[in-house]
This record gives sequence, C-alpha cells and structure tokens, in this order.
Amino acid sequence: MPREIQICIDRKTGRVRAGQLLFGWFALFCLLLILKNGSIAAEYIHRGLSLCHKTVIPSLFPFMVISEMLIRGGIGERVVRRICRPLSLLWGFTPTTCCCVLLGMLCGFPVGAVSVANAYRRGKISREEAERALAVSNLPSSAFVLGAVGGSMWENPRFGRALYAVLLGVSFLWAILLRRKRTADAYEASTQTERYPSGAALFTEAVRSSCMGILLVCAYVVFFSALTGAFGAVLDRFTTPPILRAILFNGLEMTQGVSHAASLENARMGAVLCAFGCGWSGLS
Repeated sequence: MPREIQICIDRKTGRVRAGQLLFGWFALFCLLLILKNGSIAAEYIHRGLSLCHKTVIPSLFPFMVISEMLIRGGIGERVVRRICRPLSLLWGFTPTTCCCVLLGMLCGFPVGAVSVANAYRRGKISREEAERALAVSNLPSSAFVLGAVGGSMWENPRFGRALYAVLLGVSFLWAILLRRKRTADAYEASTQTERYPSGAALFTEAVRSSCMGILLVCAYVVFFSALTGAFGAVLDRFTTPPILRAILFNGLEMTQGVSHAASLENARMGAVLCAFGCGWSGLS
C-alpha cells in the first residue's frame, strides 16, 4: 500500500480518514493547476501580496491588536458587562465569549476567530463553547460590507446596509439556536475568577499575538489568490457562464466571488450570490 494512503488510515480502527484524503486530492489538484499556469499564478501571487500590504494589514492589524488587548485585559468584559449579561443568558456564552463574538460581528474576520482561539488557548473558555462561538463570530467586517460591497461594487449603500443587517441577524439567530444552558452562578464565577496581566505585558503580548495572526491571514490570501488566478485561466478556455464563475469563486475566495456576483446581468441572482459569498466567506 502506498505510504500516502497509509497516512490517511486510522491506526486504531483501520478506517480511511475522509478529511485527509479530501485535502490530499485538493493539494494534488492545486499543485497541478499552479504548475500548468505558473506565470499566471505568479502574477496573482504578486496581486495577493499587494492586497495584503495595501488593504489587509492596514485594515486588520490595528483591530487585531485592540481586540487582543480587550480580551486579554478583560477591558471588553468591563465595558460591555451590562450588554454581556443578557447576551450571556440568551446565547449561553460566558462574558469573555460574548465579547469575542461581538468583536467578530463588528470588526469582521479574523478578529472574532482569533479572539475566540486565543481565549480558548488561555483556558478562559471551553472547547465546546469555542466551537459554538466560531460559528457565529466569523463575519466580513462592517467596512468591507458597507464600503467595498455596497459602496464600490454595487454603488448602492442601502444594499450594503441591508446585507450587513442580514449577516448580523443570521449570526444572532444562529447563536440562539446553538445555545447551551448556563446559570447565573456560572456567569458570576466567570466574571470574578479571572486574573489580568499588567499594562506593559498586555500590550506586548497583544502585538506579538496579532503579528502571528496577520501573517497567517496574509498567507491564506496569497495562496488563494494564486489558486483563483490559475483556476480562472482554466475557465477562460471554455465557454463558462458568468454565474458559474461567480459561484465557483465565491466558494474559494470571497472578494473575487463577490466582485463577479456584482457584475452579473441578473441583479437579483447577483445579490443572492453576494449574500452567500459574504456569509460563507470563502474556503480561504
């Protein structure tokens, strides 16, 4: 048996791990696709790097540092304590998790996901609660939806506001549906037993953690920029309907997918695909 297949087999049960096989074939497909369109992939890598230093880092890094300071120092919990209490009872989250979710809803990804992951690694929230929080805190930022999508792509600020309201409403409702019962005693304990670092340590740790987070984000942006560019070159050789291209690109990377959806002649279908792209946020 080939070694690649053996790696994908669970040693205890002897079963093939479907997830590993899926991503193994995906990696092979990406390799062949990029090798076939090497020059195009290189061009889109440069575009991805340009996108990182012009848009991603300036717009995300400050939010990541601030959100990390709010979570690590407990500042966010103190500021939104009155809001967190009803939300904690409504969603079944601790105040720390509520703060992470609210940051994700307002600042967009990866701020919410990074905040949840850091809170889990520090032992402030449980694994089960972190998994529920990740499902509702990973939204596009308000600046992207209102400005880039509504203002630039659609030239309709009202559509941007409506789309952002829908995204918030769906996440709010989904948090209620995923709710687990929490008691008032558990809420009080979660607000009283936490110890916070000093100001200098808080700032330096926030910057260091955010730096690692933004590097990971940029790595995903660059890789999927190359992948979508090479994939688009393949589609150009066939008579591919614009709607199919918009669906495929929305599945891979949100920005290009939403851009293609906004350019469709059928405005209603474009709006639906745009909402899907912002809600799914792309495989990247």
